Amino acid sequence: MQNHLRPQHKLIAEINMVPFTDVVLVLLVIFMVTTPFLFQGSFQIKLPKVAAPSPNLPETITITVAPGDKVFLNDKEVPAGDLSNQLKLLIQQKPSAIVMINADKTVTHGAVAEVMSQAYVAGVTKVGIAVEINNQNSVIK
Repeated sequence: MQNHLRPQHKLIAEINMVPFTDVVLVLLVIFMVTTPFLFQGSFQIKLPKVAAPSPNLPETITITVAPGDKVFLNDKEVPAGDLSNQLKLLIQQKPSAIVMINADKTVTHGAVAEVMSQAYVAGVTKVGIAVEINNQNSVIK
């Protein structure tokens, strides 16, 4: 008779998945938003904008001059004094390559001239300066 006095409580052994799903979706959104920032290079440069046709370049070796006069050879930082030696090795491997200088627009003319000087010492004969193409007021056809 005691069974009739006490209601039978069934134990619920389920986990509510809604809060778990909400947390997972929020984390997914956070990772989707932050991932592009993880893959940016350790340096950013702002190229000057000019009106010019976009060239089709053959094999290139890139020298980047970032703010603070940091020099990168094919995206690897090199000491300023060692640029000509490392560039000479690359030129020996790729003699027909063009050396393209990417210089931030805030970098001084002297820093770019020094990089060009070291390129000529290394035996470079073809040098170009990278710019951002501004097609809105392009006059060259």
